[in-house]
Amino acid sequence: MEMKEFYYEDGIRVSLFNLDHQSVSYHYHHTVSDMIYCAKGAIDIELPDLQKIYHIVEGQTFQIPSCIKHRFANGMSVGERSRYILLQLGSFDIEFASNSSQLEESLQNIHKVNEPSKAVYIEDRKSDILNVAAQFSNKKPDVLDAEEVGDVIAGLRCFVKNGVEAEFPGLELETA
Repeated sequence: MEMKEFYYEDGIRVSLFNLDHQSVSYHYHHTVSDMIYCAKGAIDIELPDLQKIYHIVEGQTFQIPSCIKHRFANGMSVGERSRYILLQLGSFDIEFASNSSQLEESLQNIHKVNEPSKAVYIEDRKSDILNVAAQFSNKKPDVLDAEEVGDVIAGLRCFVKNGVEAEFPGLELETA
């Protein structure tokens, strides 16, 4: 797994993850939700507290509320890489789960849901997110290659396009 954290200003954090078949550890955030955009391949979003695994494919978005344990895993066959863009709004915090093996075991017989979340909640940050996308269009961050920059811009624009200008409404994830 390769994480590239390259933007964290004014309460907006943007990172890019290239996933092989090592998973991001189970964790949660107290004050921010994770918004992801699948830029390449497929991402499995494991939510042991809710006993759900969401399978998100290229071009889809998903949002995980704060305080929900989760991890991201490559949803493709072994040897195929996936990529996702992570957007967080607010003050970043992270707490890693100490019982990762138990959490992983709790999901062993859970079937994946192949539906993205209906919307992402971007607060009143639409113009800020578009400004960050424009910034990347004008000058790419040194840690990203041209394809990754294109994926970041596409992801940020997708968040704005699908974004609801409100705070995340609560703990339930709606897919119906």
